[in-house]
This record gives sequence, C-alpha cells and structure tokens, in this order.
Amino acid sequence: MINIPPKAKILLIKLRSIGDVVYNTAVYAPLKKHFPEAHLTVLVERPSYDLVSHHPDVDAVLCFEKGPVWKQIKFYIRLMLAKYDVAIDMHEGTRGAVMCYLTRAPIRIGNKPAKRSFLYNSKIDFSDLKPKFPIDYQVALIKKMGVPFDNISPAIHISSFAKIRAKALLSQNGIKDEDKYCVIHPGTKKIYDQWQYEKFSRLAEIIPKKYGTKVILTCGPGEKTQVQRVAKLVRNSQVIFLQTGLQELGAITQGASFVVCHNGGFMHLASVMGTPVIALFGVVDPSVWKPLGQRNQVIYKNIKCSPCYDHTRKPECYNGDAECKRAIEIEDVLEAIEQILDSE
Repeated sequence: MINIPPKAKILLIKLRSIGDVVYNTAVYAPLKKHFPEAHLTVLVERPSYDLVSHHPDVDAVLCFEKGPVWKQIKFYIRLMLAKYDVAIDMHEGTRGAVMCYLTRAPIRIGNKPAKRSFLYNSKIDFSDLKPKFPIDYQVALIKKMGVPFDNISPAIHISSFAKIRAKALLSQNGIKDEDKYCVIHPGTKKIYDQWQYEKFSRLAEIIPKKYGTKVILTCGPGEKTQVQRVAKLVRNSQVIFLQTGLQELGAITQGASFVVCHNGGFMHLASVMGTPVIALFGVVDPSVWKPLGQRNQVIYKNIKCSPCYDHTRKPECYNGDAECKRAIEIEDVLEAIEQILDSE
C-alpha cells in the first residue's frame, strides 16, 4: 500500500478527450473523502477545463495547451516548481508519464505494465480488477491505491452563472421555460464516423412537427463547420443553432427532453447530466462504449466491417459516407425517440 501523507499536495493528470475527462470525474469525490485534508489539483487539456472547473472536490485546475515551444517550456517549468507530494498519471500516454516524472514528486504513481512505467516510482498493476468498460479503467488505479468507492458516479457540476447564461441564450432564441426542446449534436472529430448531414437536417425538421419539441443544434470544439452544414439544410424556423462553452452546453443539455448524437465526448457528457441519449454508433462496439444510464437508446447496425480500425477502414469512410452510419435510417432514430418519450 502506498503511504500518502494526509495533507498531501496531489496532482491528478488526465489529458486527452472530453469523454475520458467526464468519466475521470468519478474519482474526485472518493479521493477527497479518503484524503479530506489533501489539496487536489487536476491537470487537463484546455478544452476540458469547463468540465472540472466547478467540481467541489477539486481545489485547483491546471491546463495544458499545445502550442509554441516557449509556451510549453513555461508550462513544464511551472509544473516542476509546484512541489507536489503526489503525482498520479491517469493519462495512459507518454506525455502524461513525462509530466508525472517532471513534477519531481516524492510519490509518482502510474500503471505498472505500461512501457513508460520507468518514469514512476510507485507502480500499480490493476489487471486483477479485470476492468471491462471505460469507466472501470478510470477508477481501477485509484481503487488499487486503497481508496474505497461507495459507487462509481461521474459528475459534471454546472455553475450558477452558466445556468443563468444558458437560460438567457434559450430565451433569446425563443425557447421559454415551459417549452420542450431536444438537442441534436451532429459533429464528430472522426469524419469516418459521421452520420449523413442530410439525415440530421431531415430529422431536425420532423421532430417539431411530430412531437411538438423544439430542436437545438449544438457543437463541440472544432465542430462548428459540420453543424453549420446541417443548419443550412434545415427548412424550419423552430430549429436553432447555439455555440456555447461546455458549462452552458451542459446546462442546456440538462434541460433537454433527449439528445441525438454520435458516440463521443458529448454523448458521455449528456449521459452524466442525466439526459436520455440516442447514440448513433458505427466504428466502435457499443457494448463497451455505450452511454451511462437506463433510458438511453443505442442505434448500431452491426455490419460485417464494424467495429473497424485504421488498417481495416474503407476509403469511402474518409469521405464521410461510412456504410455503418449510412445504414442508420431516420426511422430508426424516430423509433428510439418514441421509446424514450414513452418511458417518461
């Protein structure tokens, strides 16, 4: 067992995607409950800042931004001068391991079987826990540190200001408190996992007429162009496009009747916010990556070449016309919507 001082200054490193950081929030409360006098700093990349900035169990947030060499050198100097007692690498990549090492913390914790484990001085093997789902991997390392979990509950905390800002945005776009609305999030960073824009736009036109529910199109970092392409195809004044920060997006999503999106970071955010999710799967296995929660609907056609990998993917997939997504019809989504509405 690793002997961590009760008042330790702890750095938890979790870079990479929004979805990974969403799930990683499940360890914050157990860590602080087990070490109530410790100071917990979470290191994330800039796009994920809003996911952790208002978490009550996080004392500080440190952001890493990719950019000019001088900027990165400045960051690493700051990291070395911070004098952490404990650095925990949950990034599962070389950059996180290097950051962990450069803290010069007396206790540097990481995954023992990893090739980069020579950068840690406290190596943990959690393979005996047999993690299966992404959320299991997020908590396994912390469990092996002796931290108990009453339950595994990722949590995104939305600030009061963000809730006010989200309400104002909705009002400015004609959505009143009593109005029902849904969120369609058409963007994905993986063009080979894109549901066709025409189908998204047609769906956005049908929902207000069929269910009396207004539609909000949203996007994540770097996805604005994709959503604009959908918005241009929509011929319905009840469909609006909102681009916001993740805090406001979380607040808007929390108030939605349901969301429609690809597998990805927004899917995990929406499920943690408690909003029913209709998730469109294609290139990955939904039995592993499905959203958390009971009222979600997964649409997956399970064609021969799915799930796929870089060396098995077809050329046409990189044109945004993958067969696994093309096989999903608008009627499949409408059926999923009705199942969610019937379960209310």
